[in-house]
Amino acid sequence: MMEINILNQDLKKKYNKYFQQYGSVLFINKNNIIYNSTIISSKSKKSKIFPVIKANAYGMGVIAITNILIELGYKSIFLANIAEGVEVRKKFKSLNIYILNCGQPLNAQILIKHNLIPVLNSVEDIKSWVCGNLNNESCVIHLDTGMNRLGLSYSNILDLKKTKYINKLKIKFLMTHLASAENAKKKFNEIQLNKLQKYTKIISKIKNHSIKSSICNSSGIWLGEKYLLNIVRPGASFLGINPLLNKQNPLKETVSMYAQITQIRKALKNTSVGYGQTVKLKKDSLLATISIGYSNGLSRLLSNKGSVYINNKKLDILGRVSMDLTVIDISKFKDRELKIGDIVEIFGPNKSLEKFAIENNTIPYEILCNIDKNIPKIIV
Repeated sequence: MMEINILNQDLKKKYNKYFQQYGSVLFINKNNIIYNSTIISSKSKKSKIFPVIKANAYGMGVIAITNILIELGYKSIFLANIAEGVEVRKKFKSLNIYILNCGQPLNAQILIKHNLIPVLNSVEDIKSWVCGNLNNESCVIHLDTGMNRLGLSYSNILDLKKTKYINKLKIKFLMTHLASAENAKKKFNEIQLNKLQKYTKIISKIKNHSIKSSICNSSGIWLGEKYLLNIVRPGASFLGINPLLNKQNPLKETVSMYAQITQIRKALKNTSVGYGQTVKLKKDSLLATISIGYSNGLSRLLSNKGSVYINNKKLDILGRVSMDLTVIDISKFKDRELKIGDIVEIFGPNKSLEKFAIENNTIPYEILCNIDKNIPKIIV
């Protein structure tokens, strides 16, 4: 659960201008990021930690989150693409920035210009990098150990062994990606580890020196010491997303979201609410319209079945979730007890992000990435 525990009215007083201008606001708890970093470090033992903060730091703002990570002592990060790398490089000149997907065809010149380290995912990437990398800059090689998404296959490795290209690469380390790391019982985790170790030996022999390797994402860190290898790549675990399947979260969630009451009305029995008249009131009710909808991060899946909280009271969503408005039943409160401008918890202390994602039939990653980029993300 979150540990911000800010009363709704305190939120309203301190951040009123944001609620007035945007209607809904997202808060990021810096202390919880620090706590999660400590847990990740303790689990990673002697392995180096290279945070993965792709997709604009899972929608939370890559510059702000990178600032926090640098304060915590991290010197290397992974980003999704070159555009993210260029943006971050403008702010952070000495940071090691690895790019997971360099686009097609790979543009060695732009990577070198902005001092970005490419992850080479294919034979084509390797050829483009060798041909365009006149200064012999470093790279990372991604190996496919069974996910069938990105990376060199075993046959690719054997083919490259016969060519000049692999000898011209200055490889910082080899990496692969676990398909089912959140489930420690999956035998496929060990199959992937064994393949990575096999491929690493082959490439190390070709290069005539040992090469470092990396397999762990956030969940992989919890699989055990043999998976840690030289480098681990945790990502959303810094934000407290549970790395374990169907187990208690060892981390602290960092993100909470709130909206504002826009209007309050008394509605009569047998009248309907919202588009399509999908719900008819069974009694006279007190309703509030709140300033959030599916364009902001509250999915239409929650129409007529989701809930929010005001002052720790659970309140039902009535009717369809609209683009930027949603109606809730506030009949649990007395008339005039609530007023326009009061703050509504979408997820936070009373409902975890993990639970909110389950209600949306999705995962926390998607919830965060789908939150409107224009909504203020405030670090508290």
